[in-house]
Formats: sequence, structure tokens, C-alpha cells
Amino acid sequence: MNSKGRTSSARRSDKLDLMDAPISVKRFLEQVKARIEAPFAGVCLVGEISNFRGSGKHWYFTLKEEGASLNCAVWASQQRLLKHAPKDGQRVIVKGSLNLYVAGGSLTLSVTHCELAGVGDLQQRLRELEAQLRAEGIFDRPKRALPKFPKRIGVVAALGGAALQDVLRVTHRRAPGIDVLIAPAAAQGERCVPENLHALQALQEPSLGCDLILVVRGGGSLEDLWGFNDPVLVRAVAASRVPVVTGVGHEIDTTLVDLAADLRAATPSQAAELSTPDRASLLQALKGRTDRLAFRAQWRLDGLATTLHLLKDSTGMRAVPEKLKELQARLAQLGARMAGAHPRRRIEMSASRFAALRHRMHQSAGRIGEADRPRLTAATRHLLPAIEKRLATQISRLALEAERLNGRDPKAPLERGFVLALDGSGKPVISAAALPKGAALDLRWADGKRKAELAD
Repeated sequence: MNSKGRTSSARRSDKLDLMDAPISVKRFLEQVKARIEAPFAGVCLVGEISNFRGSGKHWYFTLKEEGASLNCAVWASQQRLLKHAPKDGQRVIVKGSLNLYVAGGSLTLSVTHCELAGVGDLQQRLRELEAQLRAEGIFDRPKRALPKFPKRIGVVAALGGAALQDVLRVTHRRAPGIDVLIAPAAAQGERCVPENLHALQALQEPSLGCDLILVVRGGGSLEDLWGFNDPVLVRAVAASRVPVVTGVGHEIDTTLVDLAADLRAATPSQAAELSTPDRASLLQALKGRTDRLAFRAQWRLDGLATTLHLLKDSTGMRAVPEKLKELQARLAQLGARMAGAHPRRRIEMSASRFAALRHRMHQSAGRIGEADRPRLTAATRHLLPAIEKRLATQISRLALEAERLNGRDPKAPLERGFVLALDGSGKPVISAAALPKGAALDLRWADGKRKAELAD
């Protein structure tokens, strides 16, 4: 018998053995599993999602079309890697591996990729729009710098959305004195483009006084964010009279309005952070400058006091003890005034008053009516500028007092031509008969000193 005949015989024998010798259901399904899983380890299917449900940590749904359906599962480890989260009624493209569950005898597609059907067409359309707008020079215009200390910020966002809440929360934490003007607009759908255009144009009115505009929206699929790729809206962002910051989607999402804006943020929260000064950092910098100013002023006062004590025993000072007492009294008076006007003391007093006001505000929060809230907001907004103004006034007074004290420097007579004579031990010579003939003298002028010897 030839080899072909032997092979055919063996196949018939295997088939007969399978047919004639009964096997268990489990054994049968295991053999089927071994034969079908490998060829279908990576398949790509398109269909409509139905019966989506979460069971524990995993997701389950049915991928169907007319006359056919297939059970699908997304394991917990794969969920965060999906490009699109499945929802009922959506037509999607999925990739995965076919699994046969032996215990239940059911086929399941383990999904590792999911995207909306037609996303490839949207990507192609997005590339075409970007090329068209780039050819117009929309993305090549010079980007404007944001104001360092804006007084009012306009926000284009959907009311009640998480993006708007993130912006309000970050702005209140970093710069509670900034006014936030909200222009509501739909985040997706047919109303998205016209409402965002209207809100963007309204916030540019000079009478509103907006220093910059934030356009924000939470994350979503390419279809959800498509309104922010509209050429009309992109051109409006580029032509805005006021600088525009965009925070559309998550970090991985980039729309055409992001490319046209003066600054693109990864998220709505980051857009608010990039647009507002940090109150805590500013207060820390102000405290550092105040401490350095106080240190230099104290160092100067200590130096003047030392000089005054050195000149206290000089001839000129002994001749006018009443003048010395007057200068000492004046110095003490200036020291007391400077201690009372110390910037740190003013800051501490303002901080104590601010803490007391905050405590009173919290105690009376439950009793505040809607009519009182504007007054409370205005008082809170004006508190920090008042503190800064008061601090600037005290710093100016401190500089003036320092200049006045410098004018009373006891070394001033040397500038007018007087000479200070010191003996060998460095003590002032206050009498012509105090030293014998030939004694060494140390003569000091305003611009230097010389050695001398006493003669008749």
C-alpha cells in the first residue's frame, strides 16, 4: 500500500475511533477549544453593542448584527487601555481573541481594542482640516503672553459640567480675588459650535473687562470633541481680541482649537492653573522681601548705634553733652517708631484680623442670605489689595526714617573738615595736656587716617 493510501486509512481510522468510542463532554470541548482558539487569537469585528453590563471588575456585552450575535468581555486589566468605552447602541470595531469556556460551553470574544466605527474617516477628515487651516496660517500666528495678574477671566463651558467645576475650584484656591465670568455653551452636538461661537464673541466685549478667556471641556471620544475642530470656531479663536487658553479633553486629546489658541492646557484644571497667579507663592515672596528689608534696616540701625557709642567719648561730644542726650533720645524715639511700623508686625496684625474675620464668616455662614453674598464676595476680594497697599505705605515710611537717621550720623563733622585724634590705645584725646611730648597720635579724617607724633 502506498503512503497516500496509508494516510487516508489512518484518517478514516481516527474518525471511526471518534465516532465509535464515546468521550466525555469536557474532553470534547477541550479538543474543540484547542482547535479553534489558536486560529482566532486576533480577530477584528464590527457590530452593534447591546446588553452592556458590569459584573464585578469586568465588562460584558453582546456584539450583534441582523441574524447573529456574539458574547464579548473586557477584563479589568484591559479596560484602561481601551480607546473607547463601550456603550449600548453604539456601532463599534473591536479586536480580541476567541475563547471557549469549557465549564459553560460558551464562546466569548476577549476584547482588547474598541473604537467607534467610522473613527478612521474622522481621523482622515481631521487631518484634512488641519492641513487646510495650516495653509491659511491660522496656527502660525504669534502667540500672545497671558496677563500676569488678570482681574477678570471669562470661561466658555457647559453649565454643570465637571470641567467648569474644576476651573472654579482651582481659581478659588489660587486666586480668590479674581472675577470669573461664565458664558455657558454646549460641549457637543449640534448646538456646540454656534453656542461656543456666541459665548466667545460675547466675552470679548470691552465693557465686560475680561483679561483672558478659557475654553474648556471634559474628555471624550473623537466624535464627542468634533465640534472643537470646526473651522469657523477655530478661526474665531485665532482672531480673538483677548488671549485664549484652551483645556479641551484630557492630556491625550488635541483638537484644532488647541492649535489656534494662545496657550493649550492638557486639562481644564491645568488651564485654570496656567491662567491665575498663586496667592500662596506671592505671599511667600512678599514675606521674603519684607524679612530682607527688616534685616537690612536693623543692620543699619545697629551700625549707627555702634558709631554713636564710639563717638560718645570724643572731644566734640564731651563738649556738648546736652546734644548727645538729645541725639540719644531721638535715636530711642526713632527705634520705637520703627518697631511699631515694622512690616512684619503689620502683616501679623492683618493676618490676625483676617483669621478673625474668617472665623466670624464661618460662624455666620448659615445665617448669610443671598442678598449678603455679593457684599461678602466684594469684601473678600478687596482684602488682599488693602493689605498690600498698607504694607507699601509702611515700607515707604521705614525708608524715610532711615534716611533721616542717616542725616544725624555723628561722623558728619569729619565730612566738614574736623579731625579725630586718638592715642596709642585708640582712645580719643580730649585734652592738650593728656599726653607727653613725643606721644604717638592716630589722626582720622573722613577719607582716611595718618600717624603723627606730639611735639611742643
